[in-house]
Amino acid sequence: MADREQEQRSEAGDVVAGVVALRQAGARSIQAREVSIRQGGAGKVEAQEIDITQGGIGLARAHEVEVTAGGIVVALAEEAELEASKAVAVLARGEAELEQSAAGVVAAGSAKIADSAVGVVVARQVEGQNVRVLFGLREALAFGAVAGAVFWALGRWRGR
Repeated sequence: MADREQEQRSEAGDVVAGVVALRQAGARSIQAREVSIRQGGAGKVEAQEIDITQGGIGLARAHEVEVTAGGIVVALAEEAELEASKAVAVLARGEAELEQSAAGVVAAGSAKIADSAVGVVVARQVEGQNVRVLFGLREALAFGAVAGAVFWALGRWRGR
């Protein structure tokens, strides 16, 4: 990976550089040490640090992901922070922080969630303030057990 800085203001295909800054631009994929996206987007990003403001990414793999007023489909990170943003899934080994955000699934070592809505939270430690959670760990396990029993019963009934 070259240790150069690349700033892009239009559409790009695959970008490989040390530092990448997208301003009102898009890229299919990015591989870099640091990635900054402002009012743009990318399909797939792999980096040490990813910072998104008013933009979006399909798949983000990084040590640290920060999203402000943007969206992300899947974030795979050591640490993830969303502020006034949305995500389908946030998977963090360390800490996941959500403030005024929405996420379908948050799985992390620890989760700090404030003024946000989350579908499913799975974490060893959860700190929350004004959080709306559809399924916690107990609810998810209960739902899975009931769904499994229903599908088992339907399978036996169809077999007859």
